[in-house]
Amino acid sequence: MKQIFGFRTSFLFIMMLCSMVVFSGCTSKDKEKVSVDGEPEPITLKIHFGEDENFINSFIKPAEEKYPYITFEHVEGSYEELNAAGNTPDILFHWNKGGFAEAEEYGLAYDMTELIEQSGFDISRFDPNHLAEWQAAANGETWALPIMTSRFALMYNKDIFDLFGVEYPKDGMNWIEVVDLAEKVTGERNGTEYQGLYMPKHEAPIFWTAGNLVDPETEEPTWTENKQIRDYFELYKKAYSIPGNPYIPEHWEEGGWVELFEQGKLAMVAQFFGAPNPEANINWDIATYPEPENGVPSRGWAMGISATSEHKEEIMKVFDLWFSDEQLLNNTFIRGPLYVPFQHLYENGSALEKAIERDGEIWENRNMDALYSLPVADPPEETSDYNEGAMGTIDGALYELVNEEQIDVNTLLRQKYDEEINRIKDEKAKK
Repeated sequence: MKQIFGFRTSFLFIMMLCSMVVFSGCTSKDKEKVSVDGEPEPITLKIHFGEDENFINSFIKPAEEKYPYITFEHVEGSYEELNAAGNTPDILFHWNKGGFAEAEEYGLAYDMTELIEQSGFDISRFDPNHLAEWQAAANGETWALPIMTSRFALMYNKDIFDLFGVEYPKDGMNWIEVVDLAEKVTGERNGTEYQGLYMPKHEAPIFWTAGNLVDPETEEPTWTENKQIRDYFELYKKAYSIPGNPYIPEHWEEGGWVELFEQGKLAMVAQFFGAPNPEANINWDIATYPEPENGVPSRGWAMGISATSEHKEEIMKVFDLWFSDEQLLNNTFIRGPLYVPFQHLYENGSALEKAIERDGEIWENRNMDALYSLPVADPPEETSDYNEGAMGTIDGALYELVNEEQIDVNTLLRQKYDEEINRIKDEKAKK
């Protein structure tokens, strides 16, 4: 979800002045106002999110029931549009860190660190690296708290492995082992062509765990010389050079692999995890994602407070509810209990128990430990403003690699280095 908000220049000036004084001075007007009869005065919190039914049931209704004096108003659109309409939000919703740069540009980015400490919010429940992943994208500050974590796994069709007489994938396999295994389950059986492996191109986890793609100090591209990324390019080429496992755009673009897997024709897929449609009747299981040296990313979605909000303390009360164990486990919006951001809910079994209670046997007798047994990767201490753009270049490079037979990895990466230099130069010129 693209988020580009704005607000009046005069208001920005006021907020800048406020940031120069002590925190307590800035938040004095955030104190809960009490009416004559002792009840809190009604307030409205504007939240940047559409009126999605699951979102309303999971977040809005529980908060309005617990805090009757709070009403929520959904606001949608760009920062510019909301500014013009006088609808600057109080609560920001972030998808995979999308919108951080725009929030900073328009003065909405707010470091919640002192407010979290003052409110008593228990931030220790988050995986330190998961939280640090968001903080690294926020100049080391806490602009948002993760409400959901992405989970990655190697999903496979057991029936295909049985058909080829090959052992199932195991936890702890690396990419070399997975690609070698794919060769053994690719080919024709009983008149049906089976493909061995889908390797992700768009935003593959390896590119989130290999460190900076662009040097934050020199602003020069570094990913073209990164060994982990180079190795992935080599294996990507090898995987789609397996006879019978070609790169077919309708299979690999825009989630086409999902249809192929649910047709029972794809043996393995390494990707953000989502169970296949039960109606497809696939005999599936999972193993750990082919582990990069640095671990796996968490990413996901997060909630933050706008710097312009006059109700920061009230929002922290709402966050205390939304981030409670009970509320997260009962949440129907964040893809289910298996995607909650607290590791202890997996370790004590409550996340899987709730998932089975909600979805039934779909999760039973499967290797669900594979979803959260790998460590969350160490994020870089500092990231470049040009990291995001590198992802698009990488996507294009992988596509070229498997569609242009004459090109080799070394030549391709040299070309992409030059393209990245020009891209960064053009982006700088636009600032």
